[in-house]
Amino acid sequence: MKYLYVVNRFNLKDRCDTVIENLRRVSEEFRRDYEILLNETPEEAKEKASIFRESECVVTAVGGDGTINLLLNDLVGTRNILSVVPVGTGNDFYRTMTEVMKSGIREVDLIRVNGRYAINAVCFGIDADIANDERFIHNRFIPKPLRFHAGVLYHFATFKKGRHLKVECEGQTIEQEFLTVVASNGRYYGGGYCISPDSEIGDGRMEICLADGMKRLKAASVLLSMKDAGHLSNPAIHRYSTTKMTLTADEPFEANIDGEPLLSDRFELEMVPGGILLEHDPEFLRRMR
Repeated sequence: MKYLYVVNRFNLKDRCDTVIENLRRVSEEFRRDYEILLNETPEEAKEKASIFRESECVVTAVGGDGTINLLLNDLVGTRNILSVVPVGTGNDFYRTMTEVMKSGIREVDLIRVNGRYAINAVCFGIDADIANDERFIHNRFIPKPLRFHAGVLYHFATFKKGRHLKVECEGQTIEQEFLTVVASNGRYYGGGYCISPDSEIGDGRMEICLADGMKRLKAASVLLSMKDAGHLSNPAIHRYSTTKMTLTADEPFEANIDGEPLLSDRFELEMVPGGILLEHDPEFLRRMR
């Protein structure tokens, strides 16, 4: 089968040529039939999306979670297989993928959110505010491991208590102030924070983490404890496993969907079992490094 590598120069910037050189070198070493689809701008990427409706390839997202998400939404409903070369900022879905897949191709669940699809995680509240803040997440002057921490520090400097939301899940309705709400298909978000260590990408369910509204210092402690899943024993954290969830508010609020922002006053989340085929080739990725 042919491999189609989707490379966005507007994301990779000065690393783009080196990544392309490595793709060519390793693909020829593995004797792959391949093509590199290079996009200079987001507009060009959107224009070329029609290619996927007529192809039957292993289409590779060369980048991070946001790149995967944009490509994923072009591939759903086609005959293509998704794969990942992780050269992005967070690479959170890749972390989960390496834990649950050895090699080969398997069906993977998706979360549908207001007509869009997520493969890793959807978050609301202060997490979405942090993840959507371009001043930190893609700041070239801040080392990658510190970007999420920098966003946390800034947003807690202006943080109040939480965001008032109504959450409907598993027959329950909870309306209150929330620090954050996270729906997970994968296990990590925010550049390696282990939000949902029990998540599986093929069990047909999403894991929900609700964090009560709380004061600033306690909230910072809870969020930072997520790095090693320390939040799971905190009484302010409530967890559910479900196939559907709805969030509403009196005014529009932000979500972050696999690294991509979305604004609405109502979000409907629903699992799509086996929504896409995913390929994982650990040896190819090892050679890419």
